[in-house]
Amino acid sequence: MVKFYIDAYADMFGKELKITDLNLVPSKIKHGSRISYFKNYTKANDFAKIAEEIRAGKYSVVPLEYQEWYDFFEEELKAGNDVVYFSVSTKLLLDNGEGLKRAFRDLNKKYPKNMAILMDTKTVSRGTSEIAALSKVVYEREGDLEAALDFADTLIGKFVSIFVVDSADSIKASQVFKGAMSSFTGASLNLKPIISIDTDGNFKILDKAKSFKSAVSKLYSNVKENGQNIADYTFSIVSFNADEEAQALYKKFREVVNENEIRLVPLSLNNAILVGGKCIALTFHSKY
Repeated sequence: MVKFYIDAYADMFGKELKITDLNLVPSKIKHGSRISYFKNYTKANDFAKIAEEIRAGKYSVVPLEYQEWYDFFEEELKAGNDVVYFSVSTKLLLDNGEGLKRAFRDLNKKYPKNMAILMDTKTVSRGTSEIAALSKVVYEREGDLEAALDFADTLIGKFVSIFVVDSADSIKASQVFKGAMSSFTGASLNLKPIISIDTDGNFKILDKAKSFKSAVSKLYSNVKENGQNIADYTFSIVSFNADEEAQALYKKFREVVNENEIRLVPLSLNNAILVGGKCIALTFHSKY
């Protein structure tokens, strides 16, 4: 059996995860002195409680290490399964994915009769989960893993993500965004950074705004300013603690694209911890 995995930063969970039949690798979260492995909330009350603590800065992300990657996926190989893991851009991982890559190399050496395949999606959030879900559909339809992986390769490099956060200080303190934020000088003025993740998985500051609301508006205008015809793309609006702004952005896109080409989904709590709280991300790609 081939098991398809995404990580907890791919912003797919709950019913959607069950429908796609994708499996989730948990994130490693620190809460005070306690470290836990966290997939996502399962009940609304759990979400509300954790969301409140995220806003209070009580959580932080801890990177998975080589042995944790190795042990997690070894369980599947021991059971006789093959594994395909669609990772968010390895440039998002604090060691550039070196521990993850080494774990997969070593697993393939130890279990030569099984396959452990690592796919670097070079994107984040919904980009990763959509690549995995669509590739799994191809696998189920064709019954051919190579065909599914070839299809995945055609998708990788086509997703662009832009996001805005309410607290520049929170994200500036993040090790993940340290490089991109090193040139950002507006934190003392409470300016809101607008950050892009390009098709190679690189981070950069696109713009900044005086308010969160105006920064969210720039997510829409940035698509047009970069020469994209909005009607040619499919969009995901992913938000945490920003329902009003997300709905306004959704309505703006719905004036141009139909409901099959725009989705409004929650940001995983894992990503909310990573960016420090209130956030809206826009992930988009050309139609297939």
